[in-house]
Amino acid sequence: MKLLQSLVLCAGLTAAAGIPSATAQNANQQIPVIDGPTYLMTYIEVIPSANARAIAAMKEYRDASRKEPGAMYADIYQEEGQSHRFVLSEIWQNRGAAAAHTKAAAATTLLEKLKPIELGPSDTRIHQAHSVTPPKASSANDVVVISHIDVAGGNTQNLINAMGPLGEASRKESGMVRYEILDEVPAHANHFRSFEEWSSLAAFETHNRSPHVQTYRSTVLQWLGTPYDQRLYRLVK
Repeated sequence: MKLLQSLVLCAGLTAAAGIPSATAQNANQQIPVIDGPTYLMTYIEVIPSANARAIAAMKEYRDASRKEPGAMYADIYQEEGQSHRFVLSEIWQNRGAAAAHTKAAAATTLLEKLKPIELGPSDTRIHQAHSVTPPKASSANDVVVISHIDVAGGNTQNLINAMGPLGEASRKESGMVRYEILDEVPAHANHFRSFEEWSSLAAFETHNRSPHVQTYRSTVLQWLGTPYDQRLYRLVK
């Protein structure tokens, strides 16, 4: 399954290893791998009639994961408008702690419980911080926005340059709770995810219409390998 495959890569990773090909190595040369806080996002999609069953299994996983060595944060987010889709968002002290977590009972038990009700295998992506605010516990009333940004044709550095003023300005906005730009390395150095948390939907809407966001969206459009994917979530308590 994608969850285990991705995190097994994490287990044997060093700054000079774990890169599958020369092409991938060249793509990552500008972005050194940091064995520090490791951000995991696991995408889960189940049959809609099994939402309650899935949430119960994920809560067990979350609560057990939080007690493991190296755990910093573990939260469940449910997608607005698509209640059968979820993201497990975790932060681990380093890649070794994240890798050890995959062998723990919480991870293996979750996979077993989801298998009969999932629409497809869970998909975990491993990230390091590109530019982040200090993490903090989420509030149930906050609006969480997770975006996937994928650029093609060697435009990774162009994207990084565009993200600089976006992050700097966004962190100064009213209603900003948490703002993270994450890089999916070593597997896909040209894939980034942003995790935004806003105190209200109005704050998020104001942010999205701000000049720095509009400039960023217009600028990166020419480099995108896939459509800009921005989704809204709520914390599952």
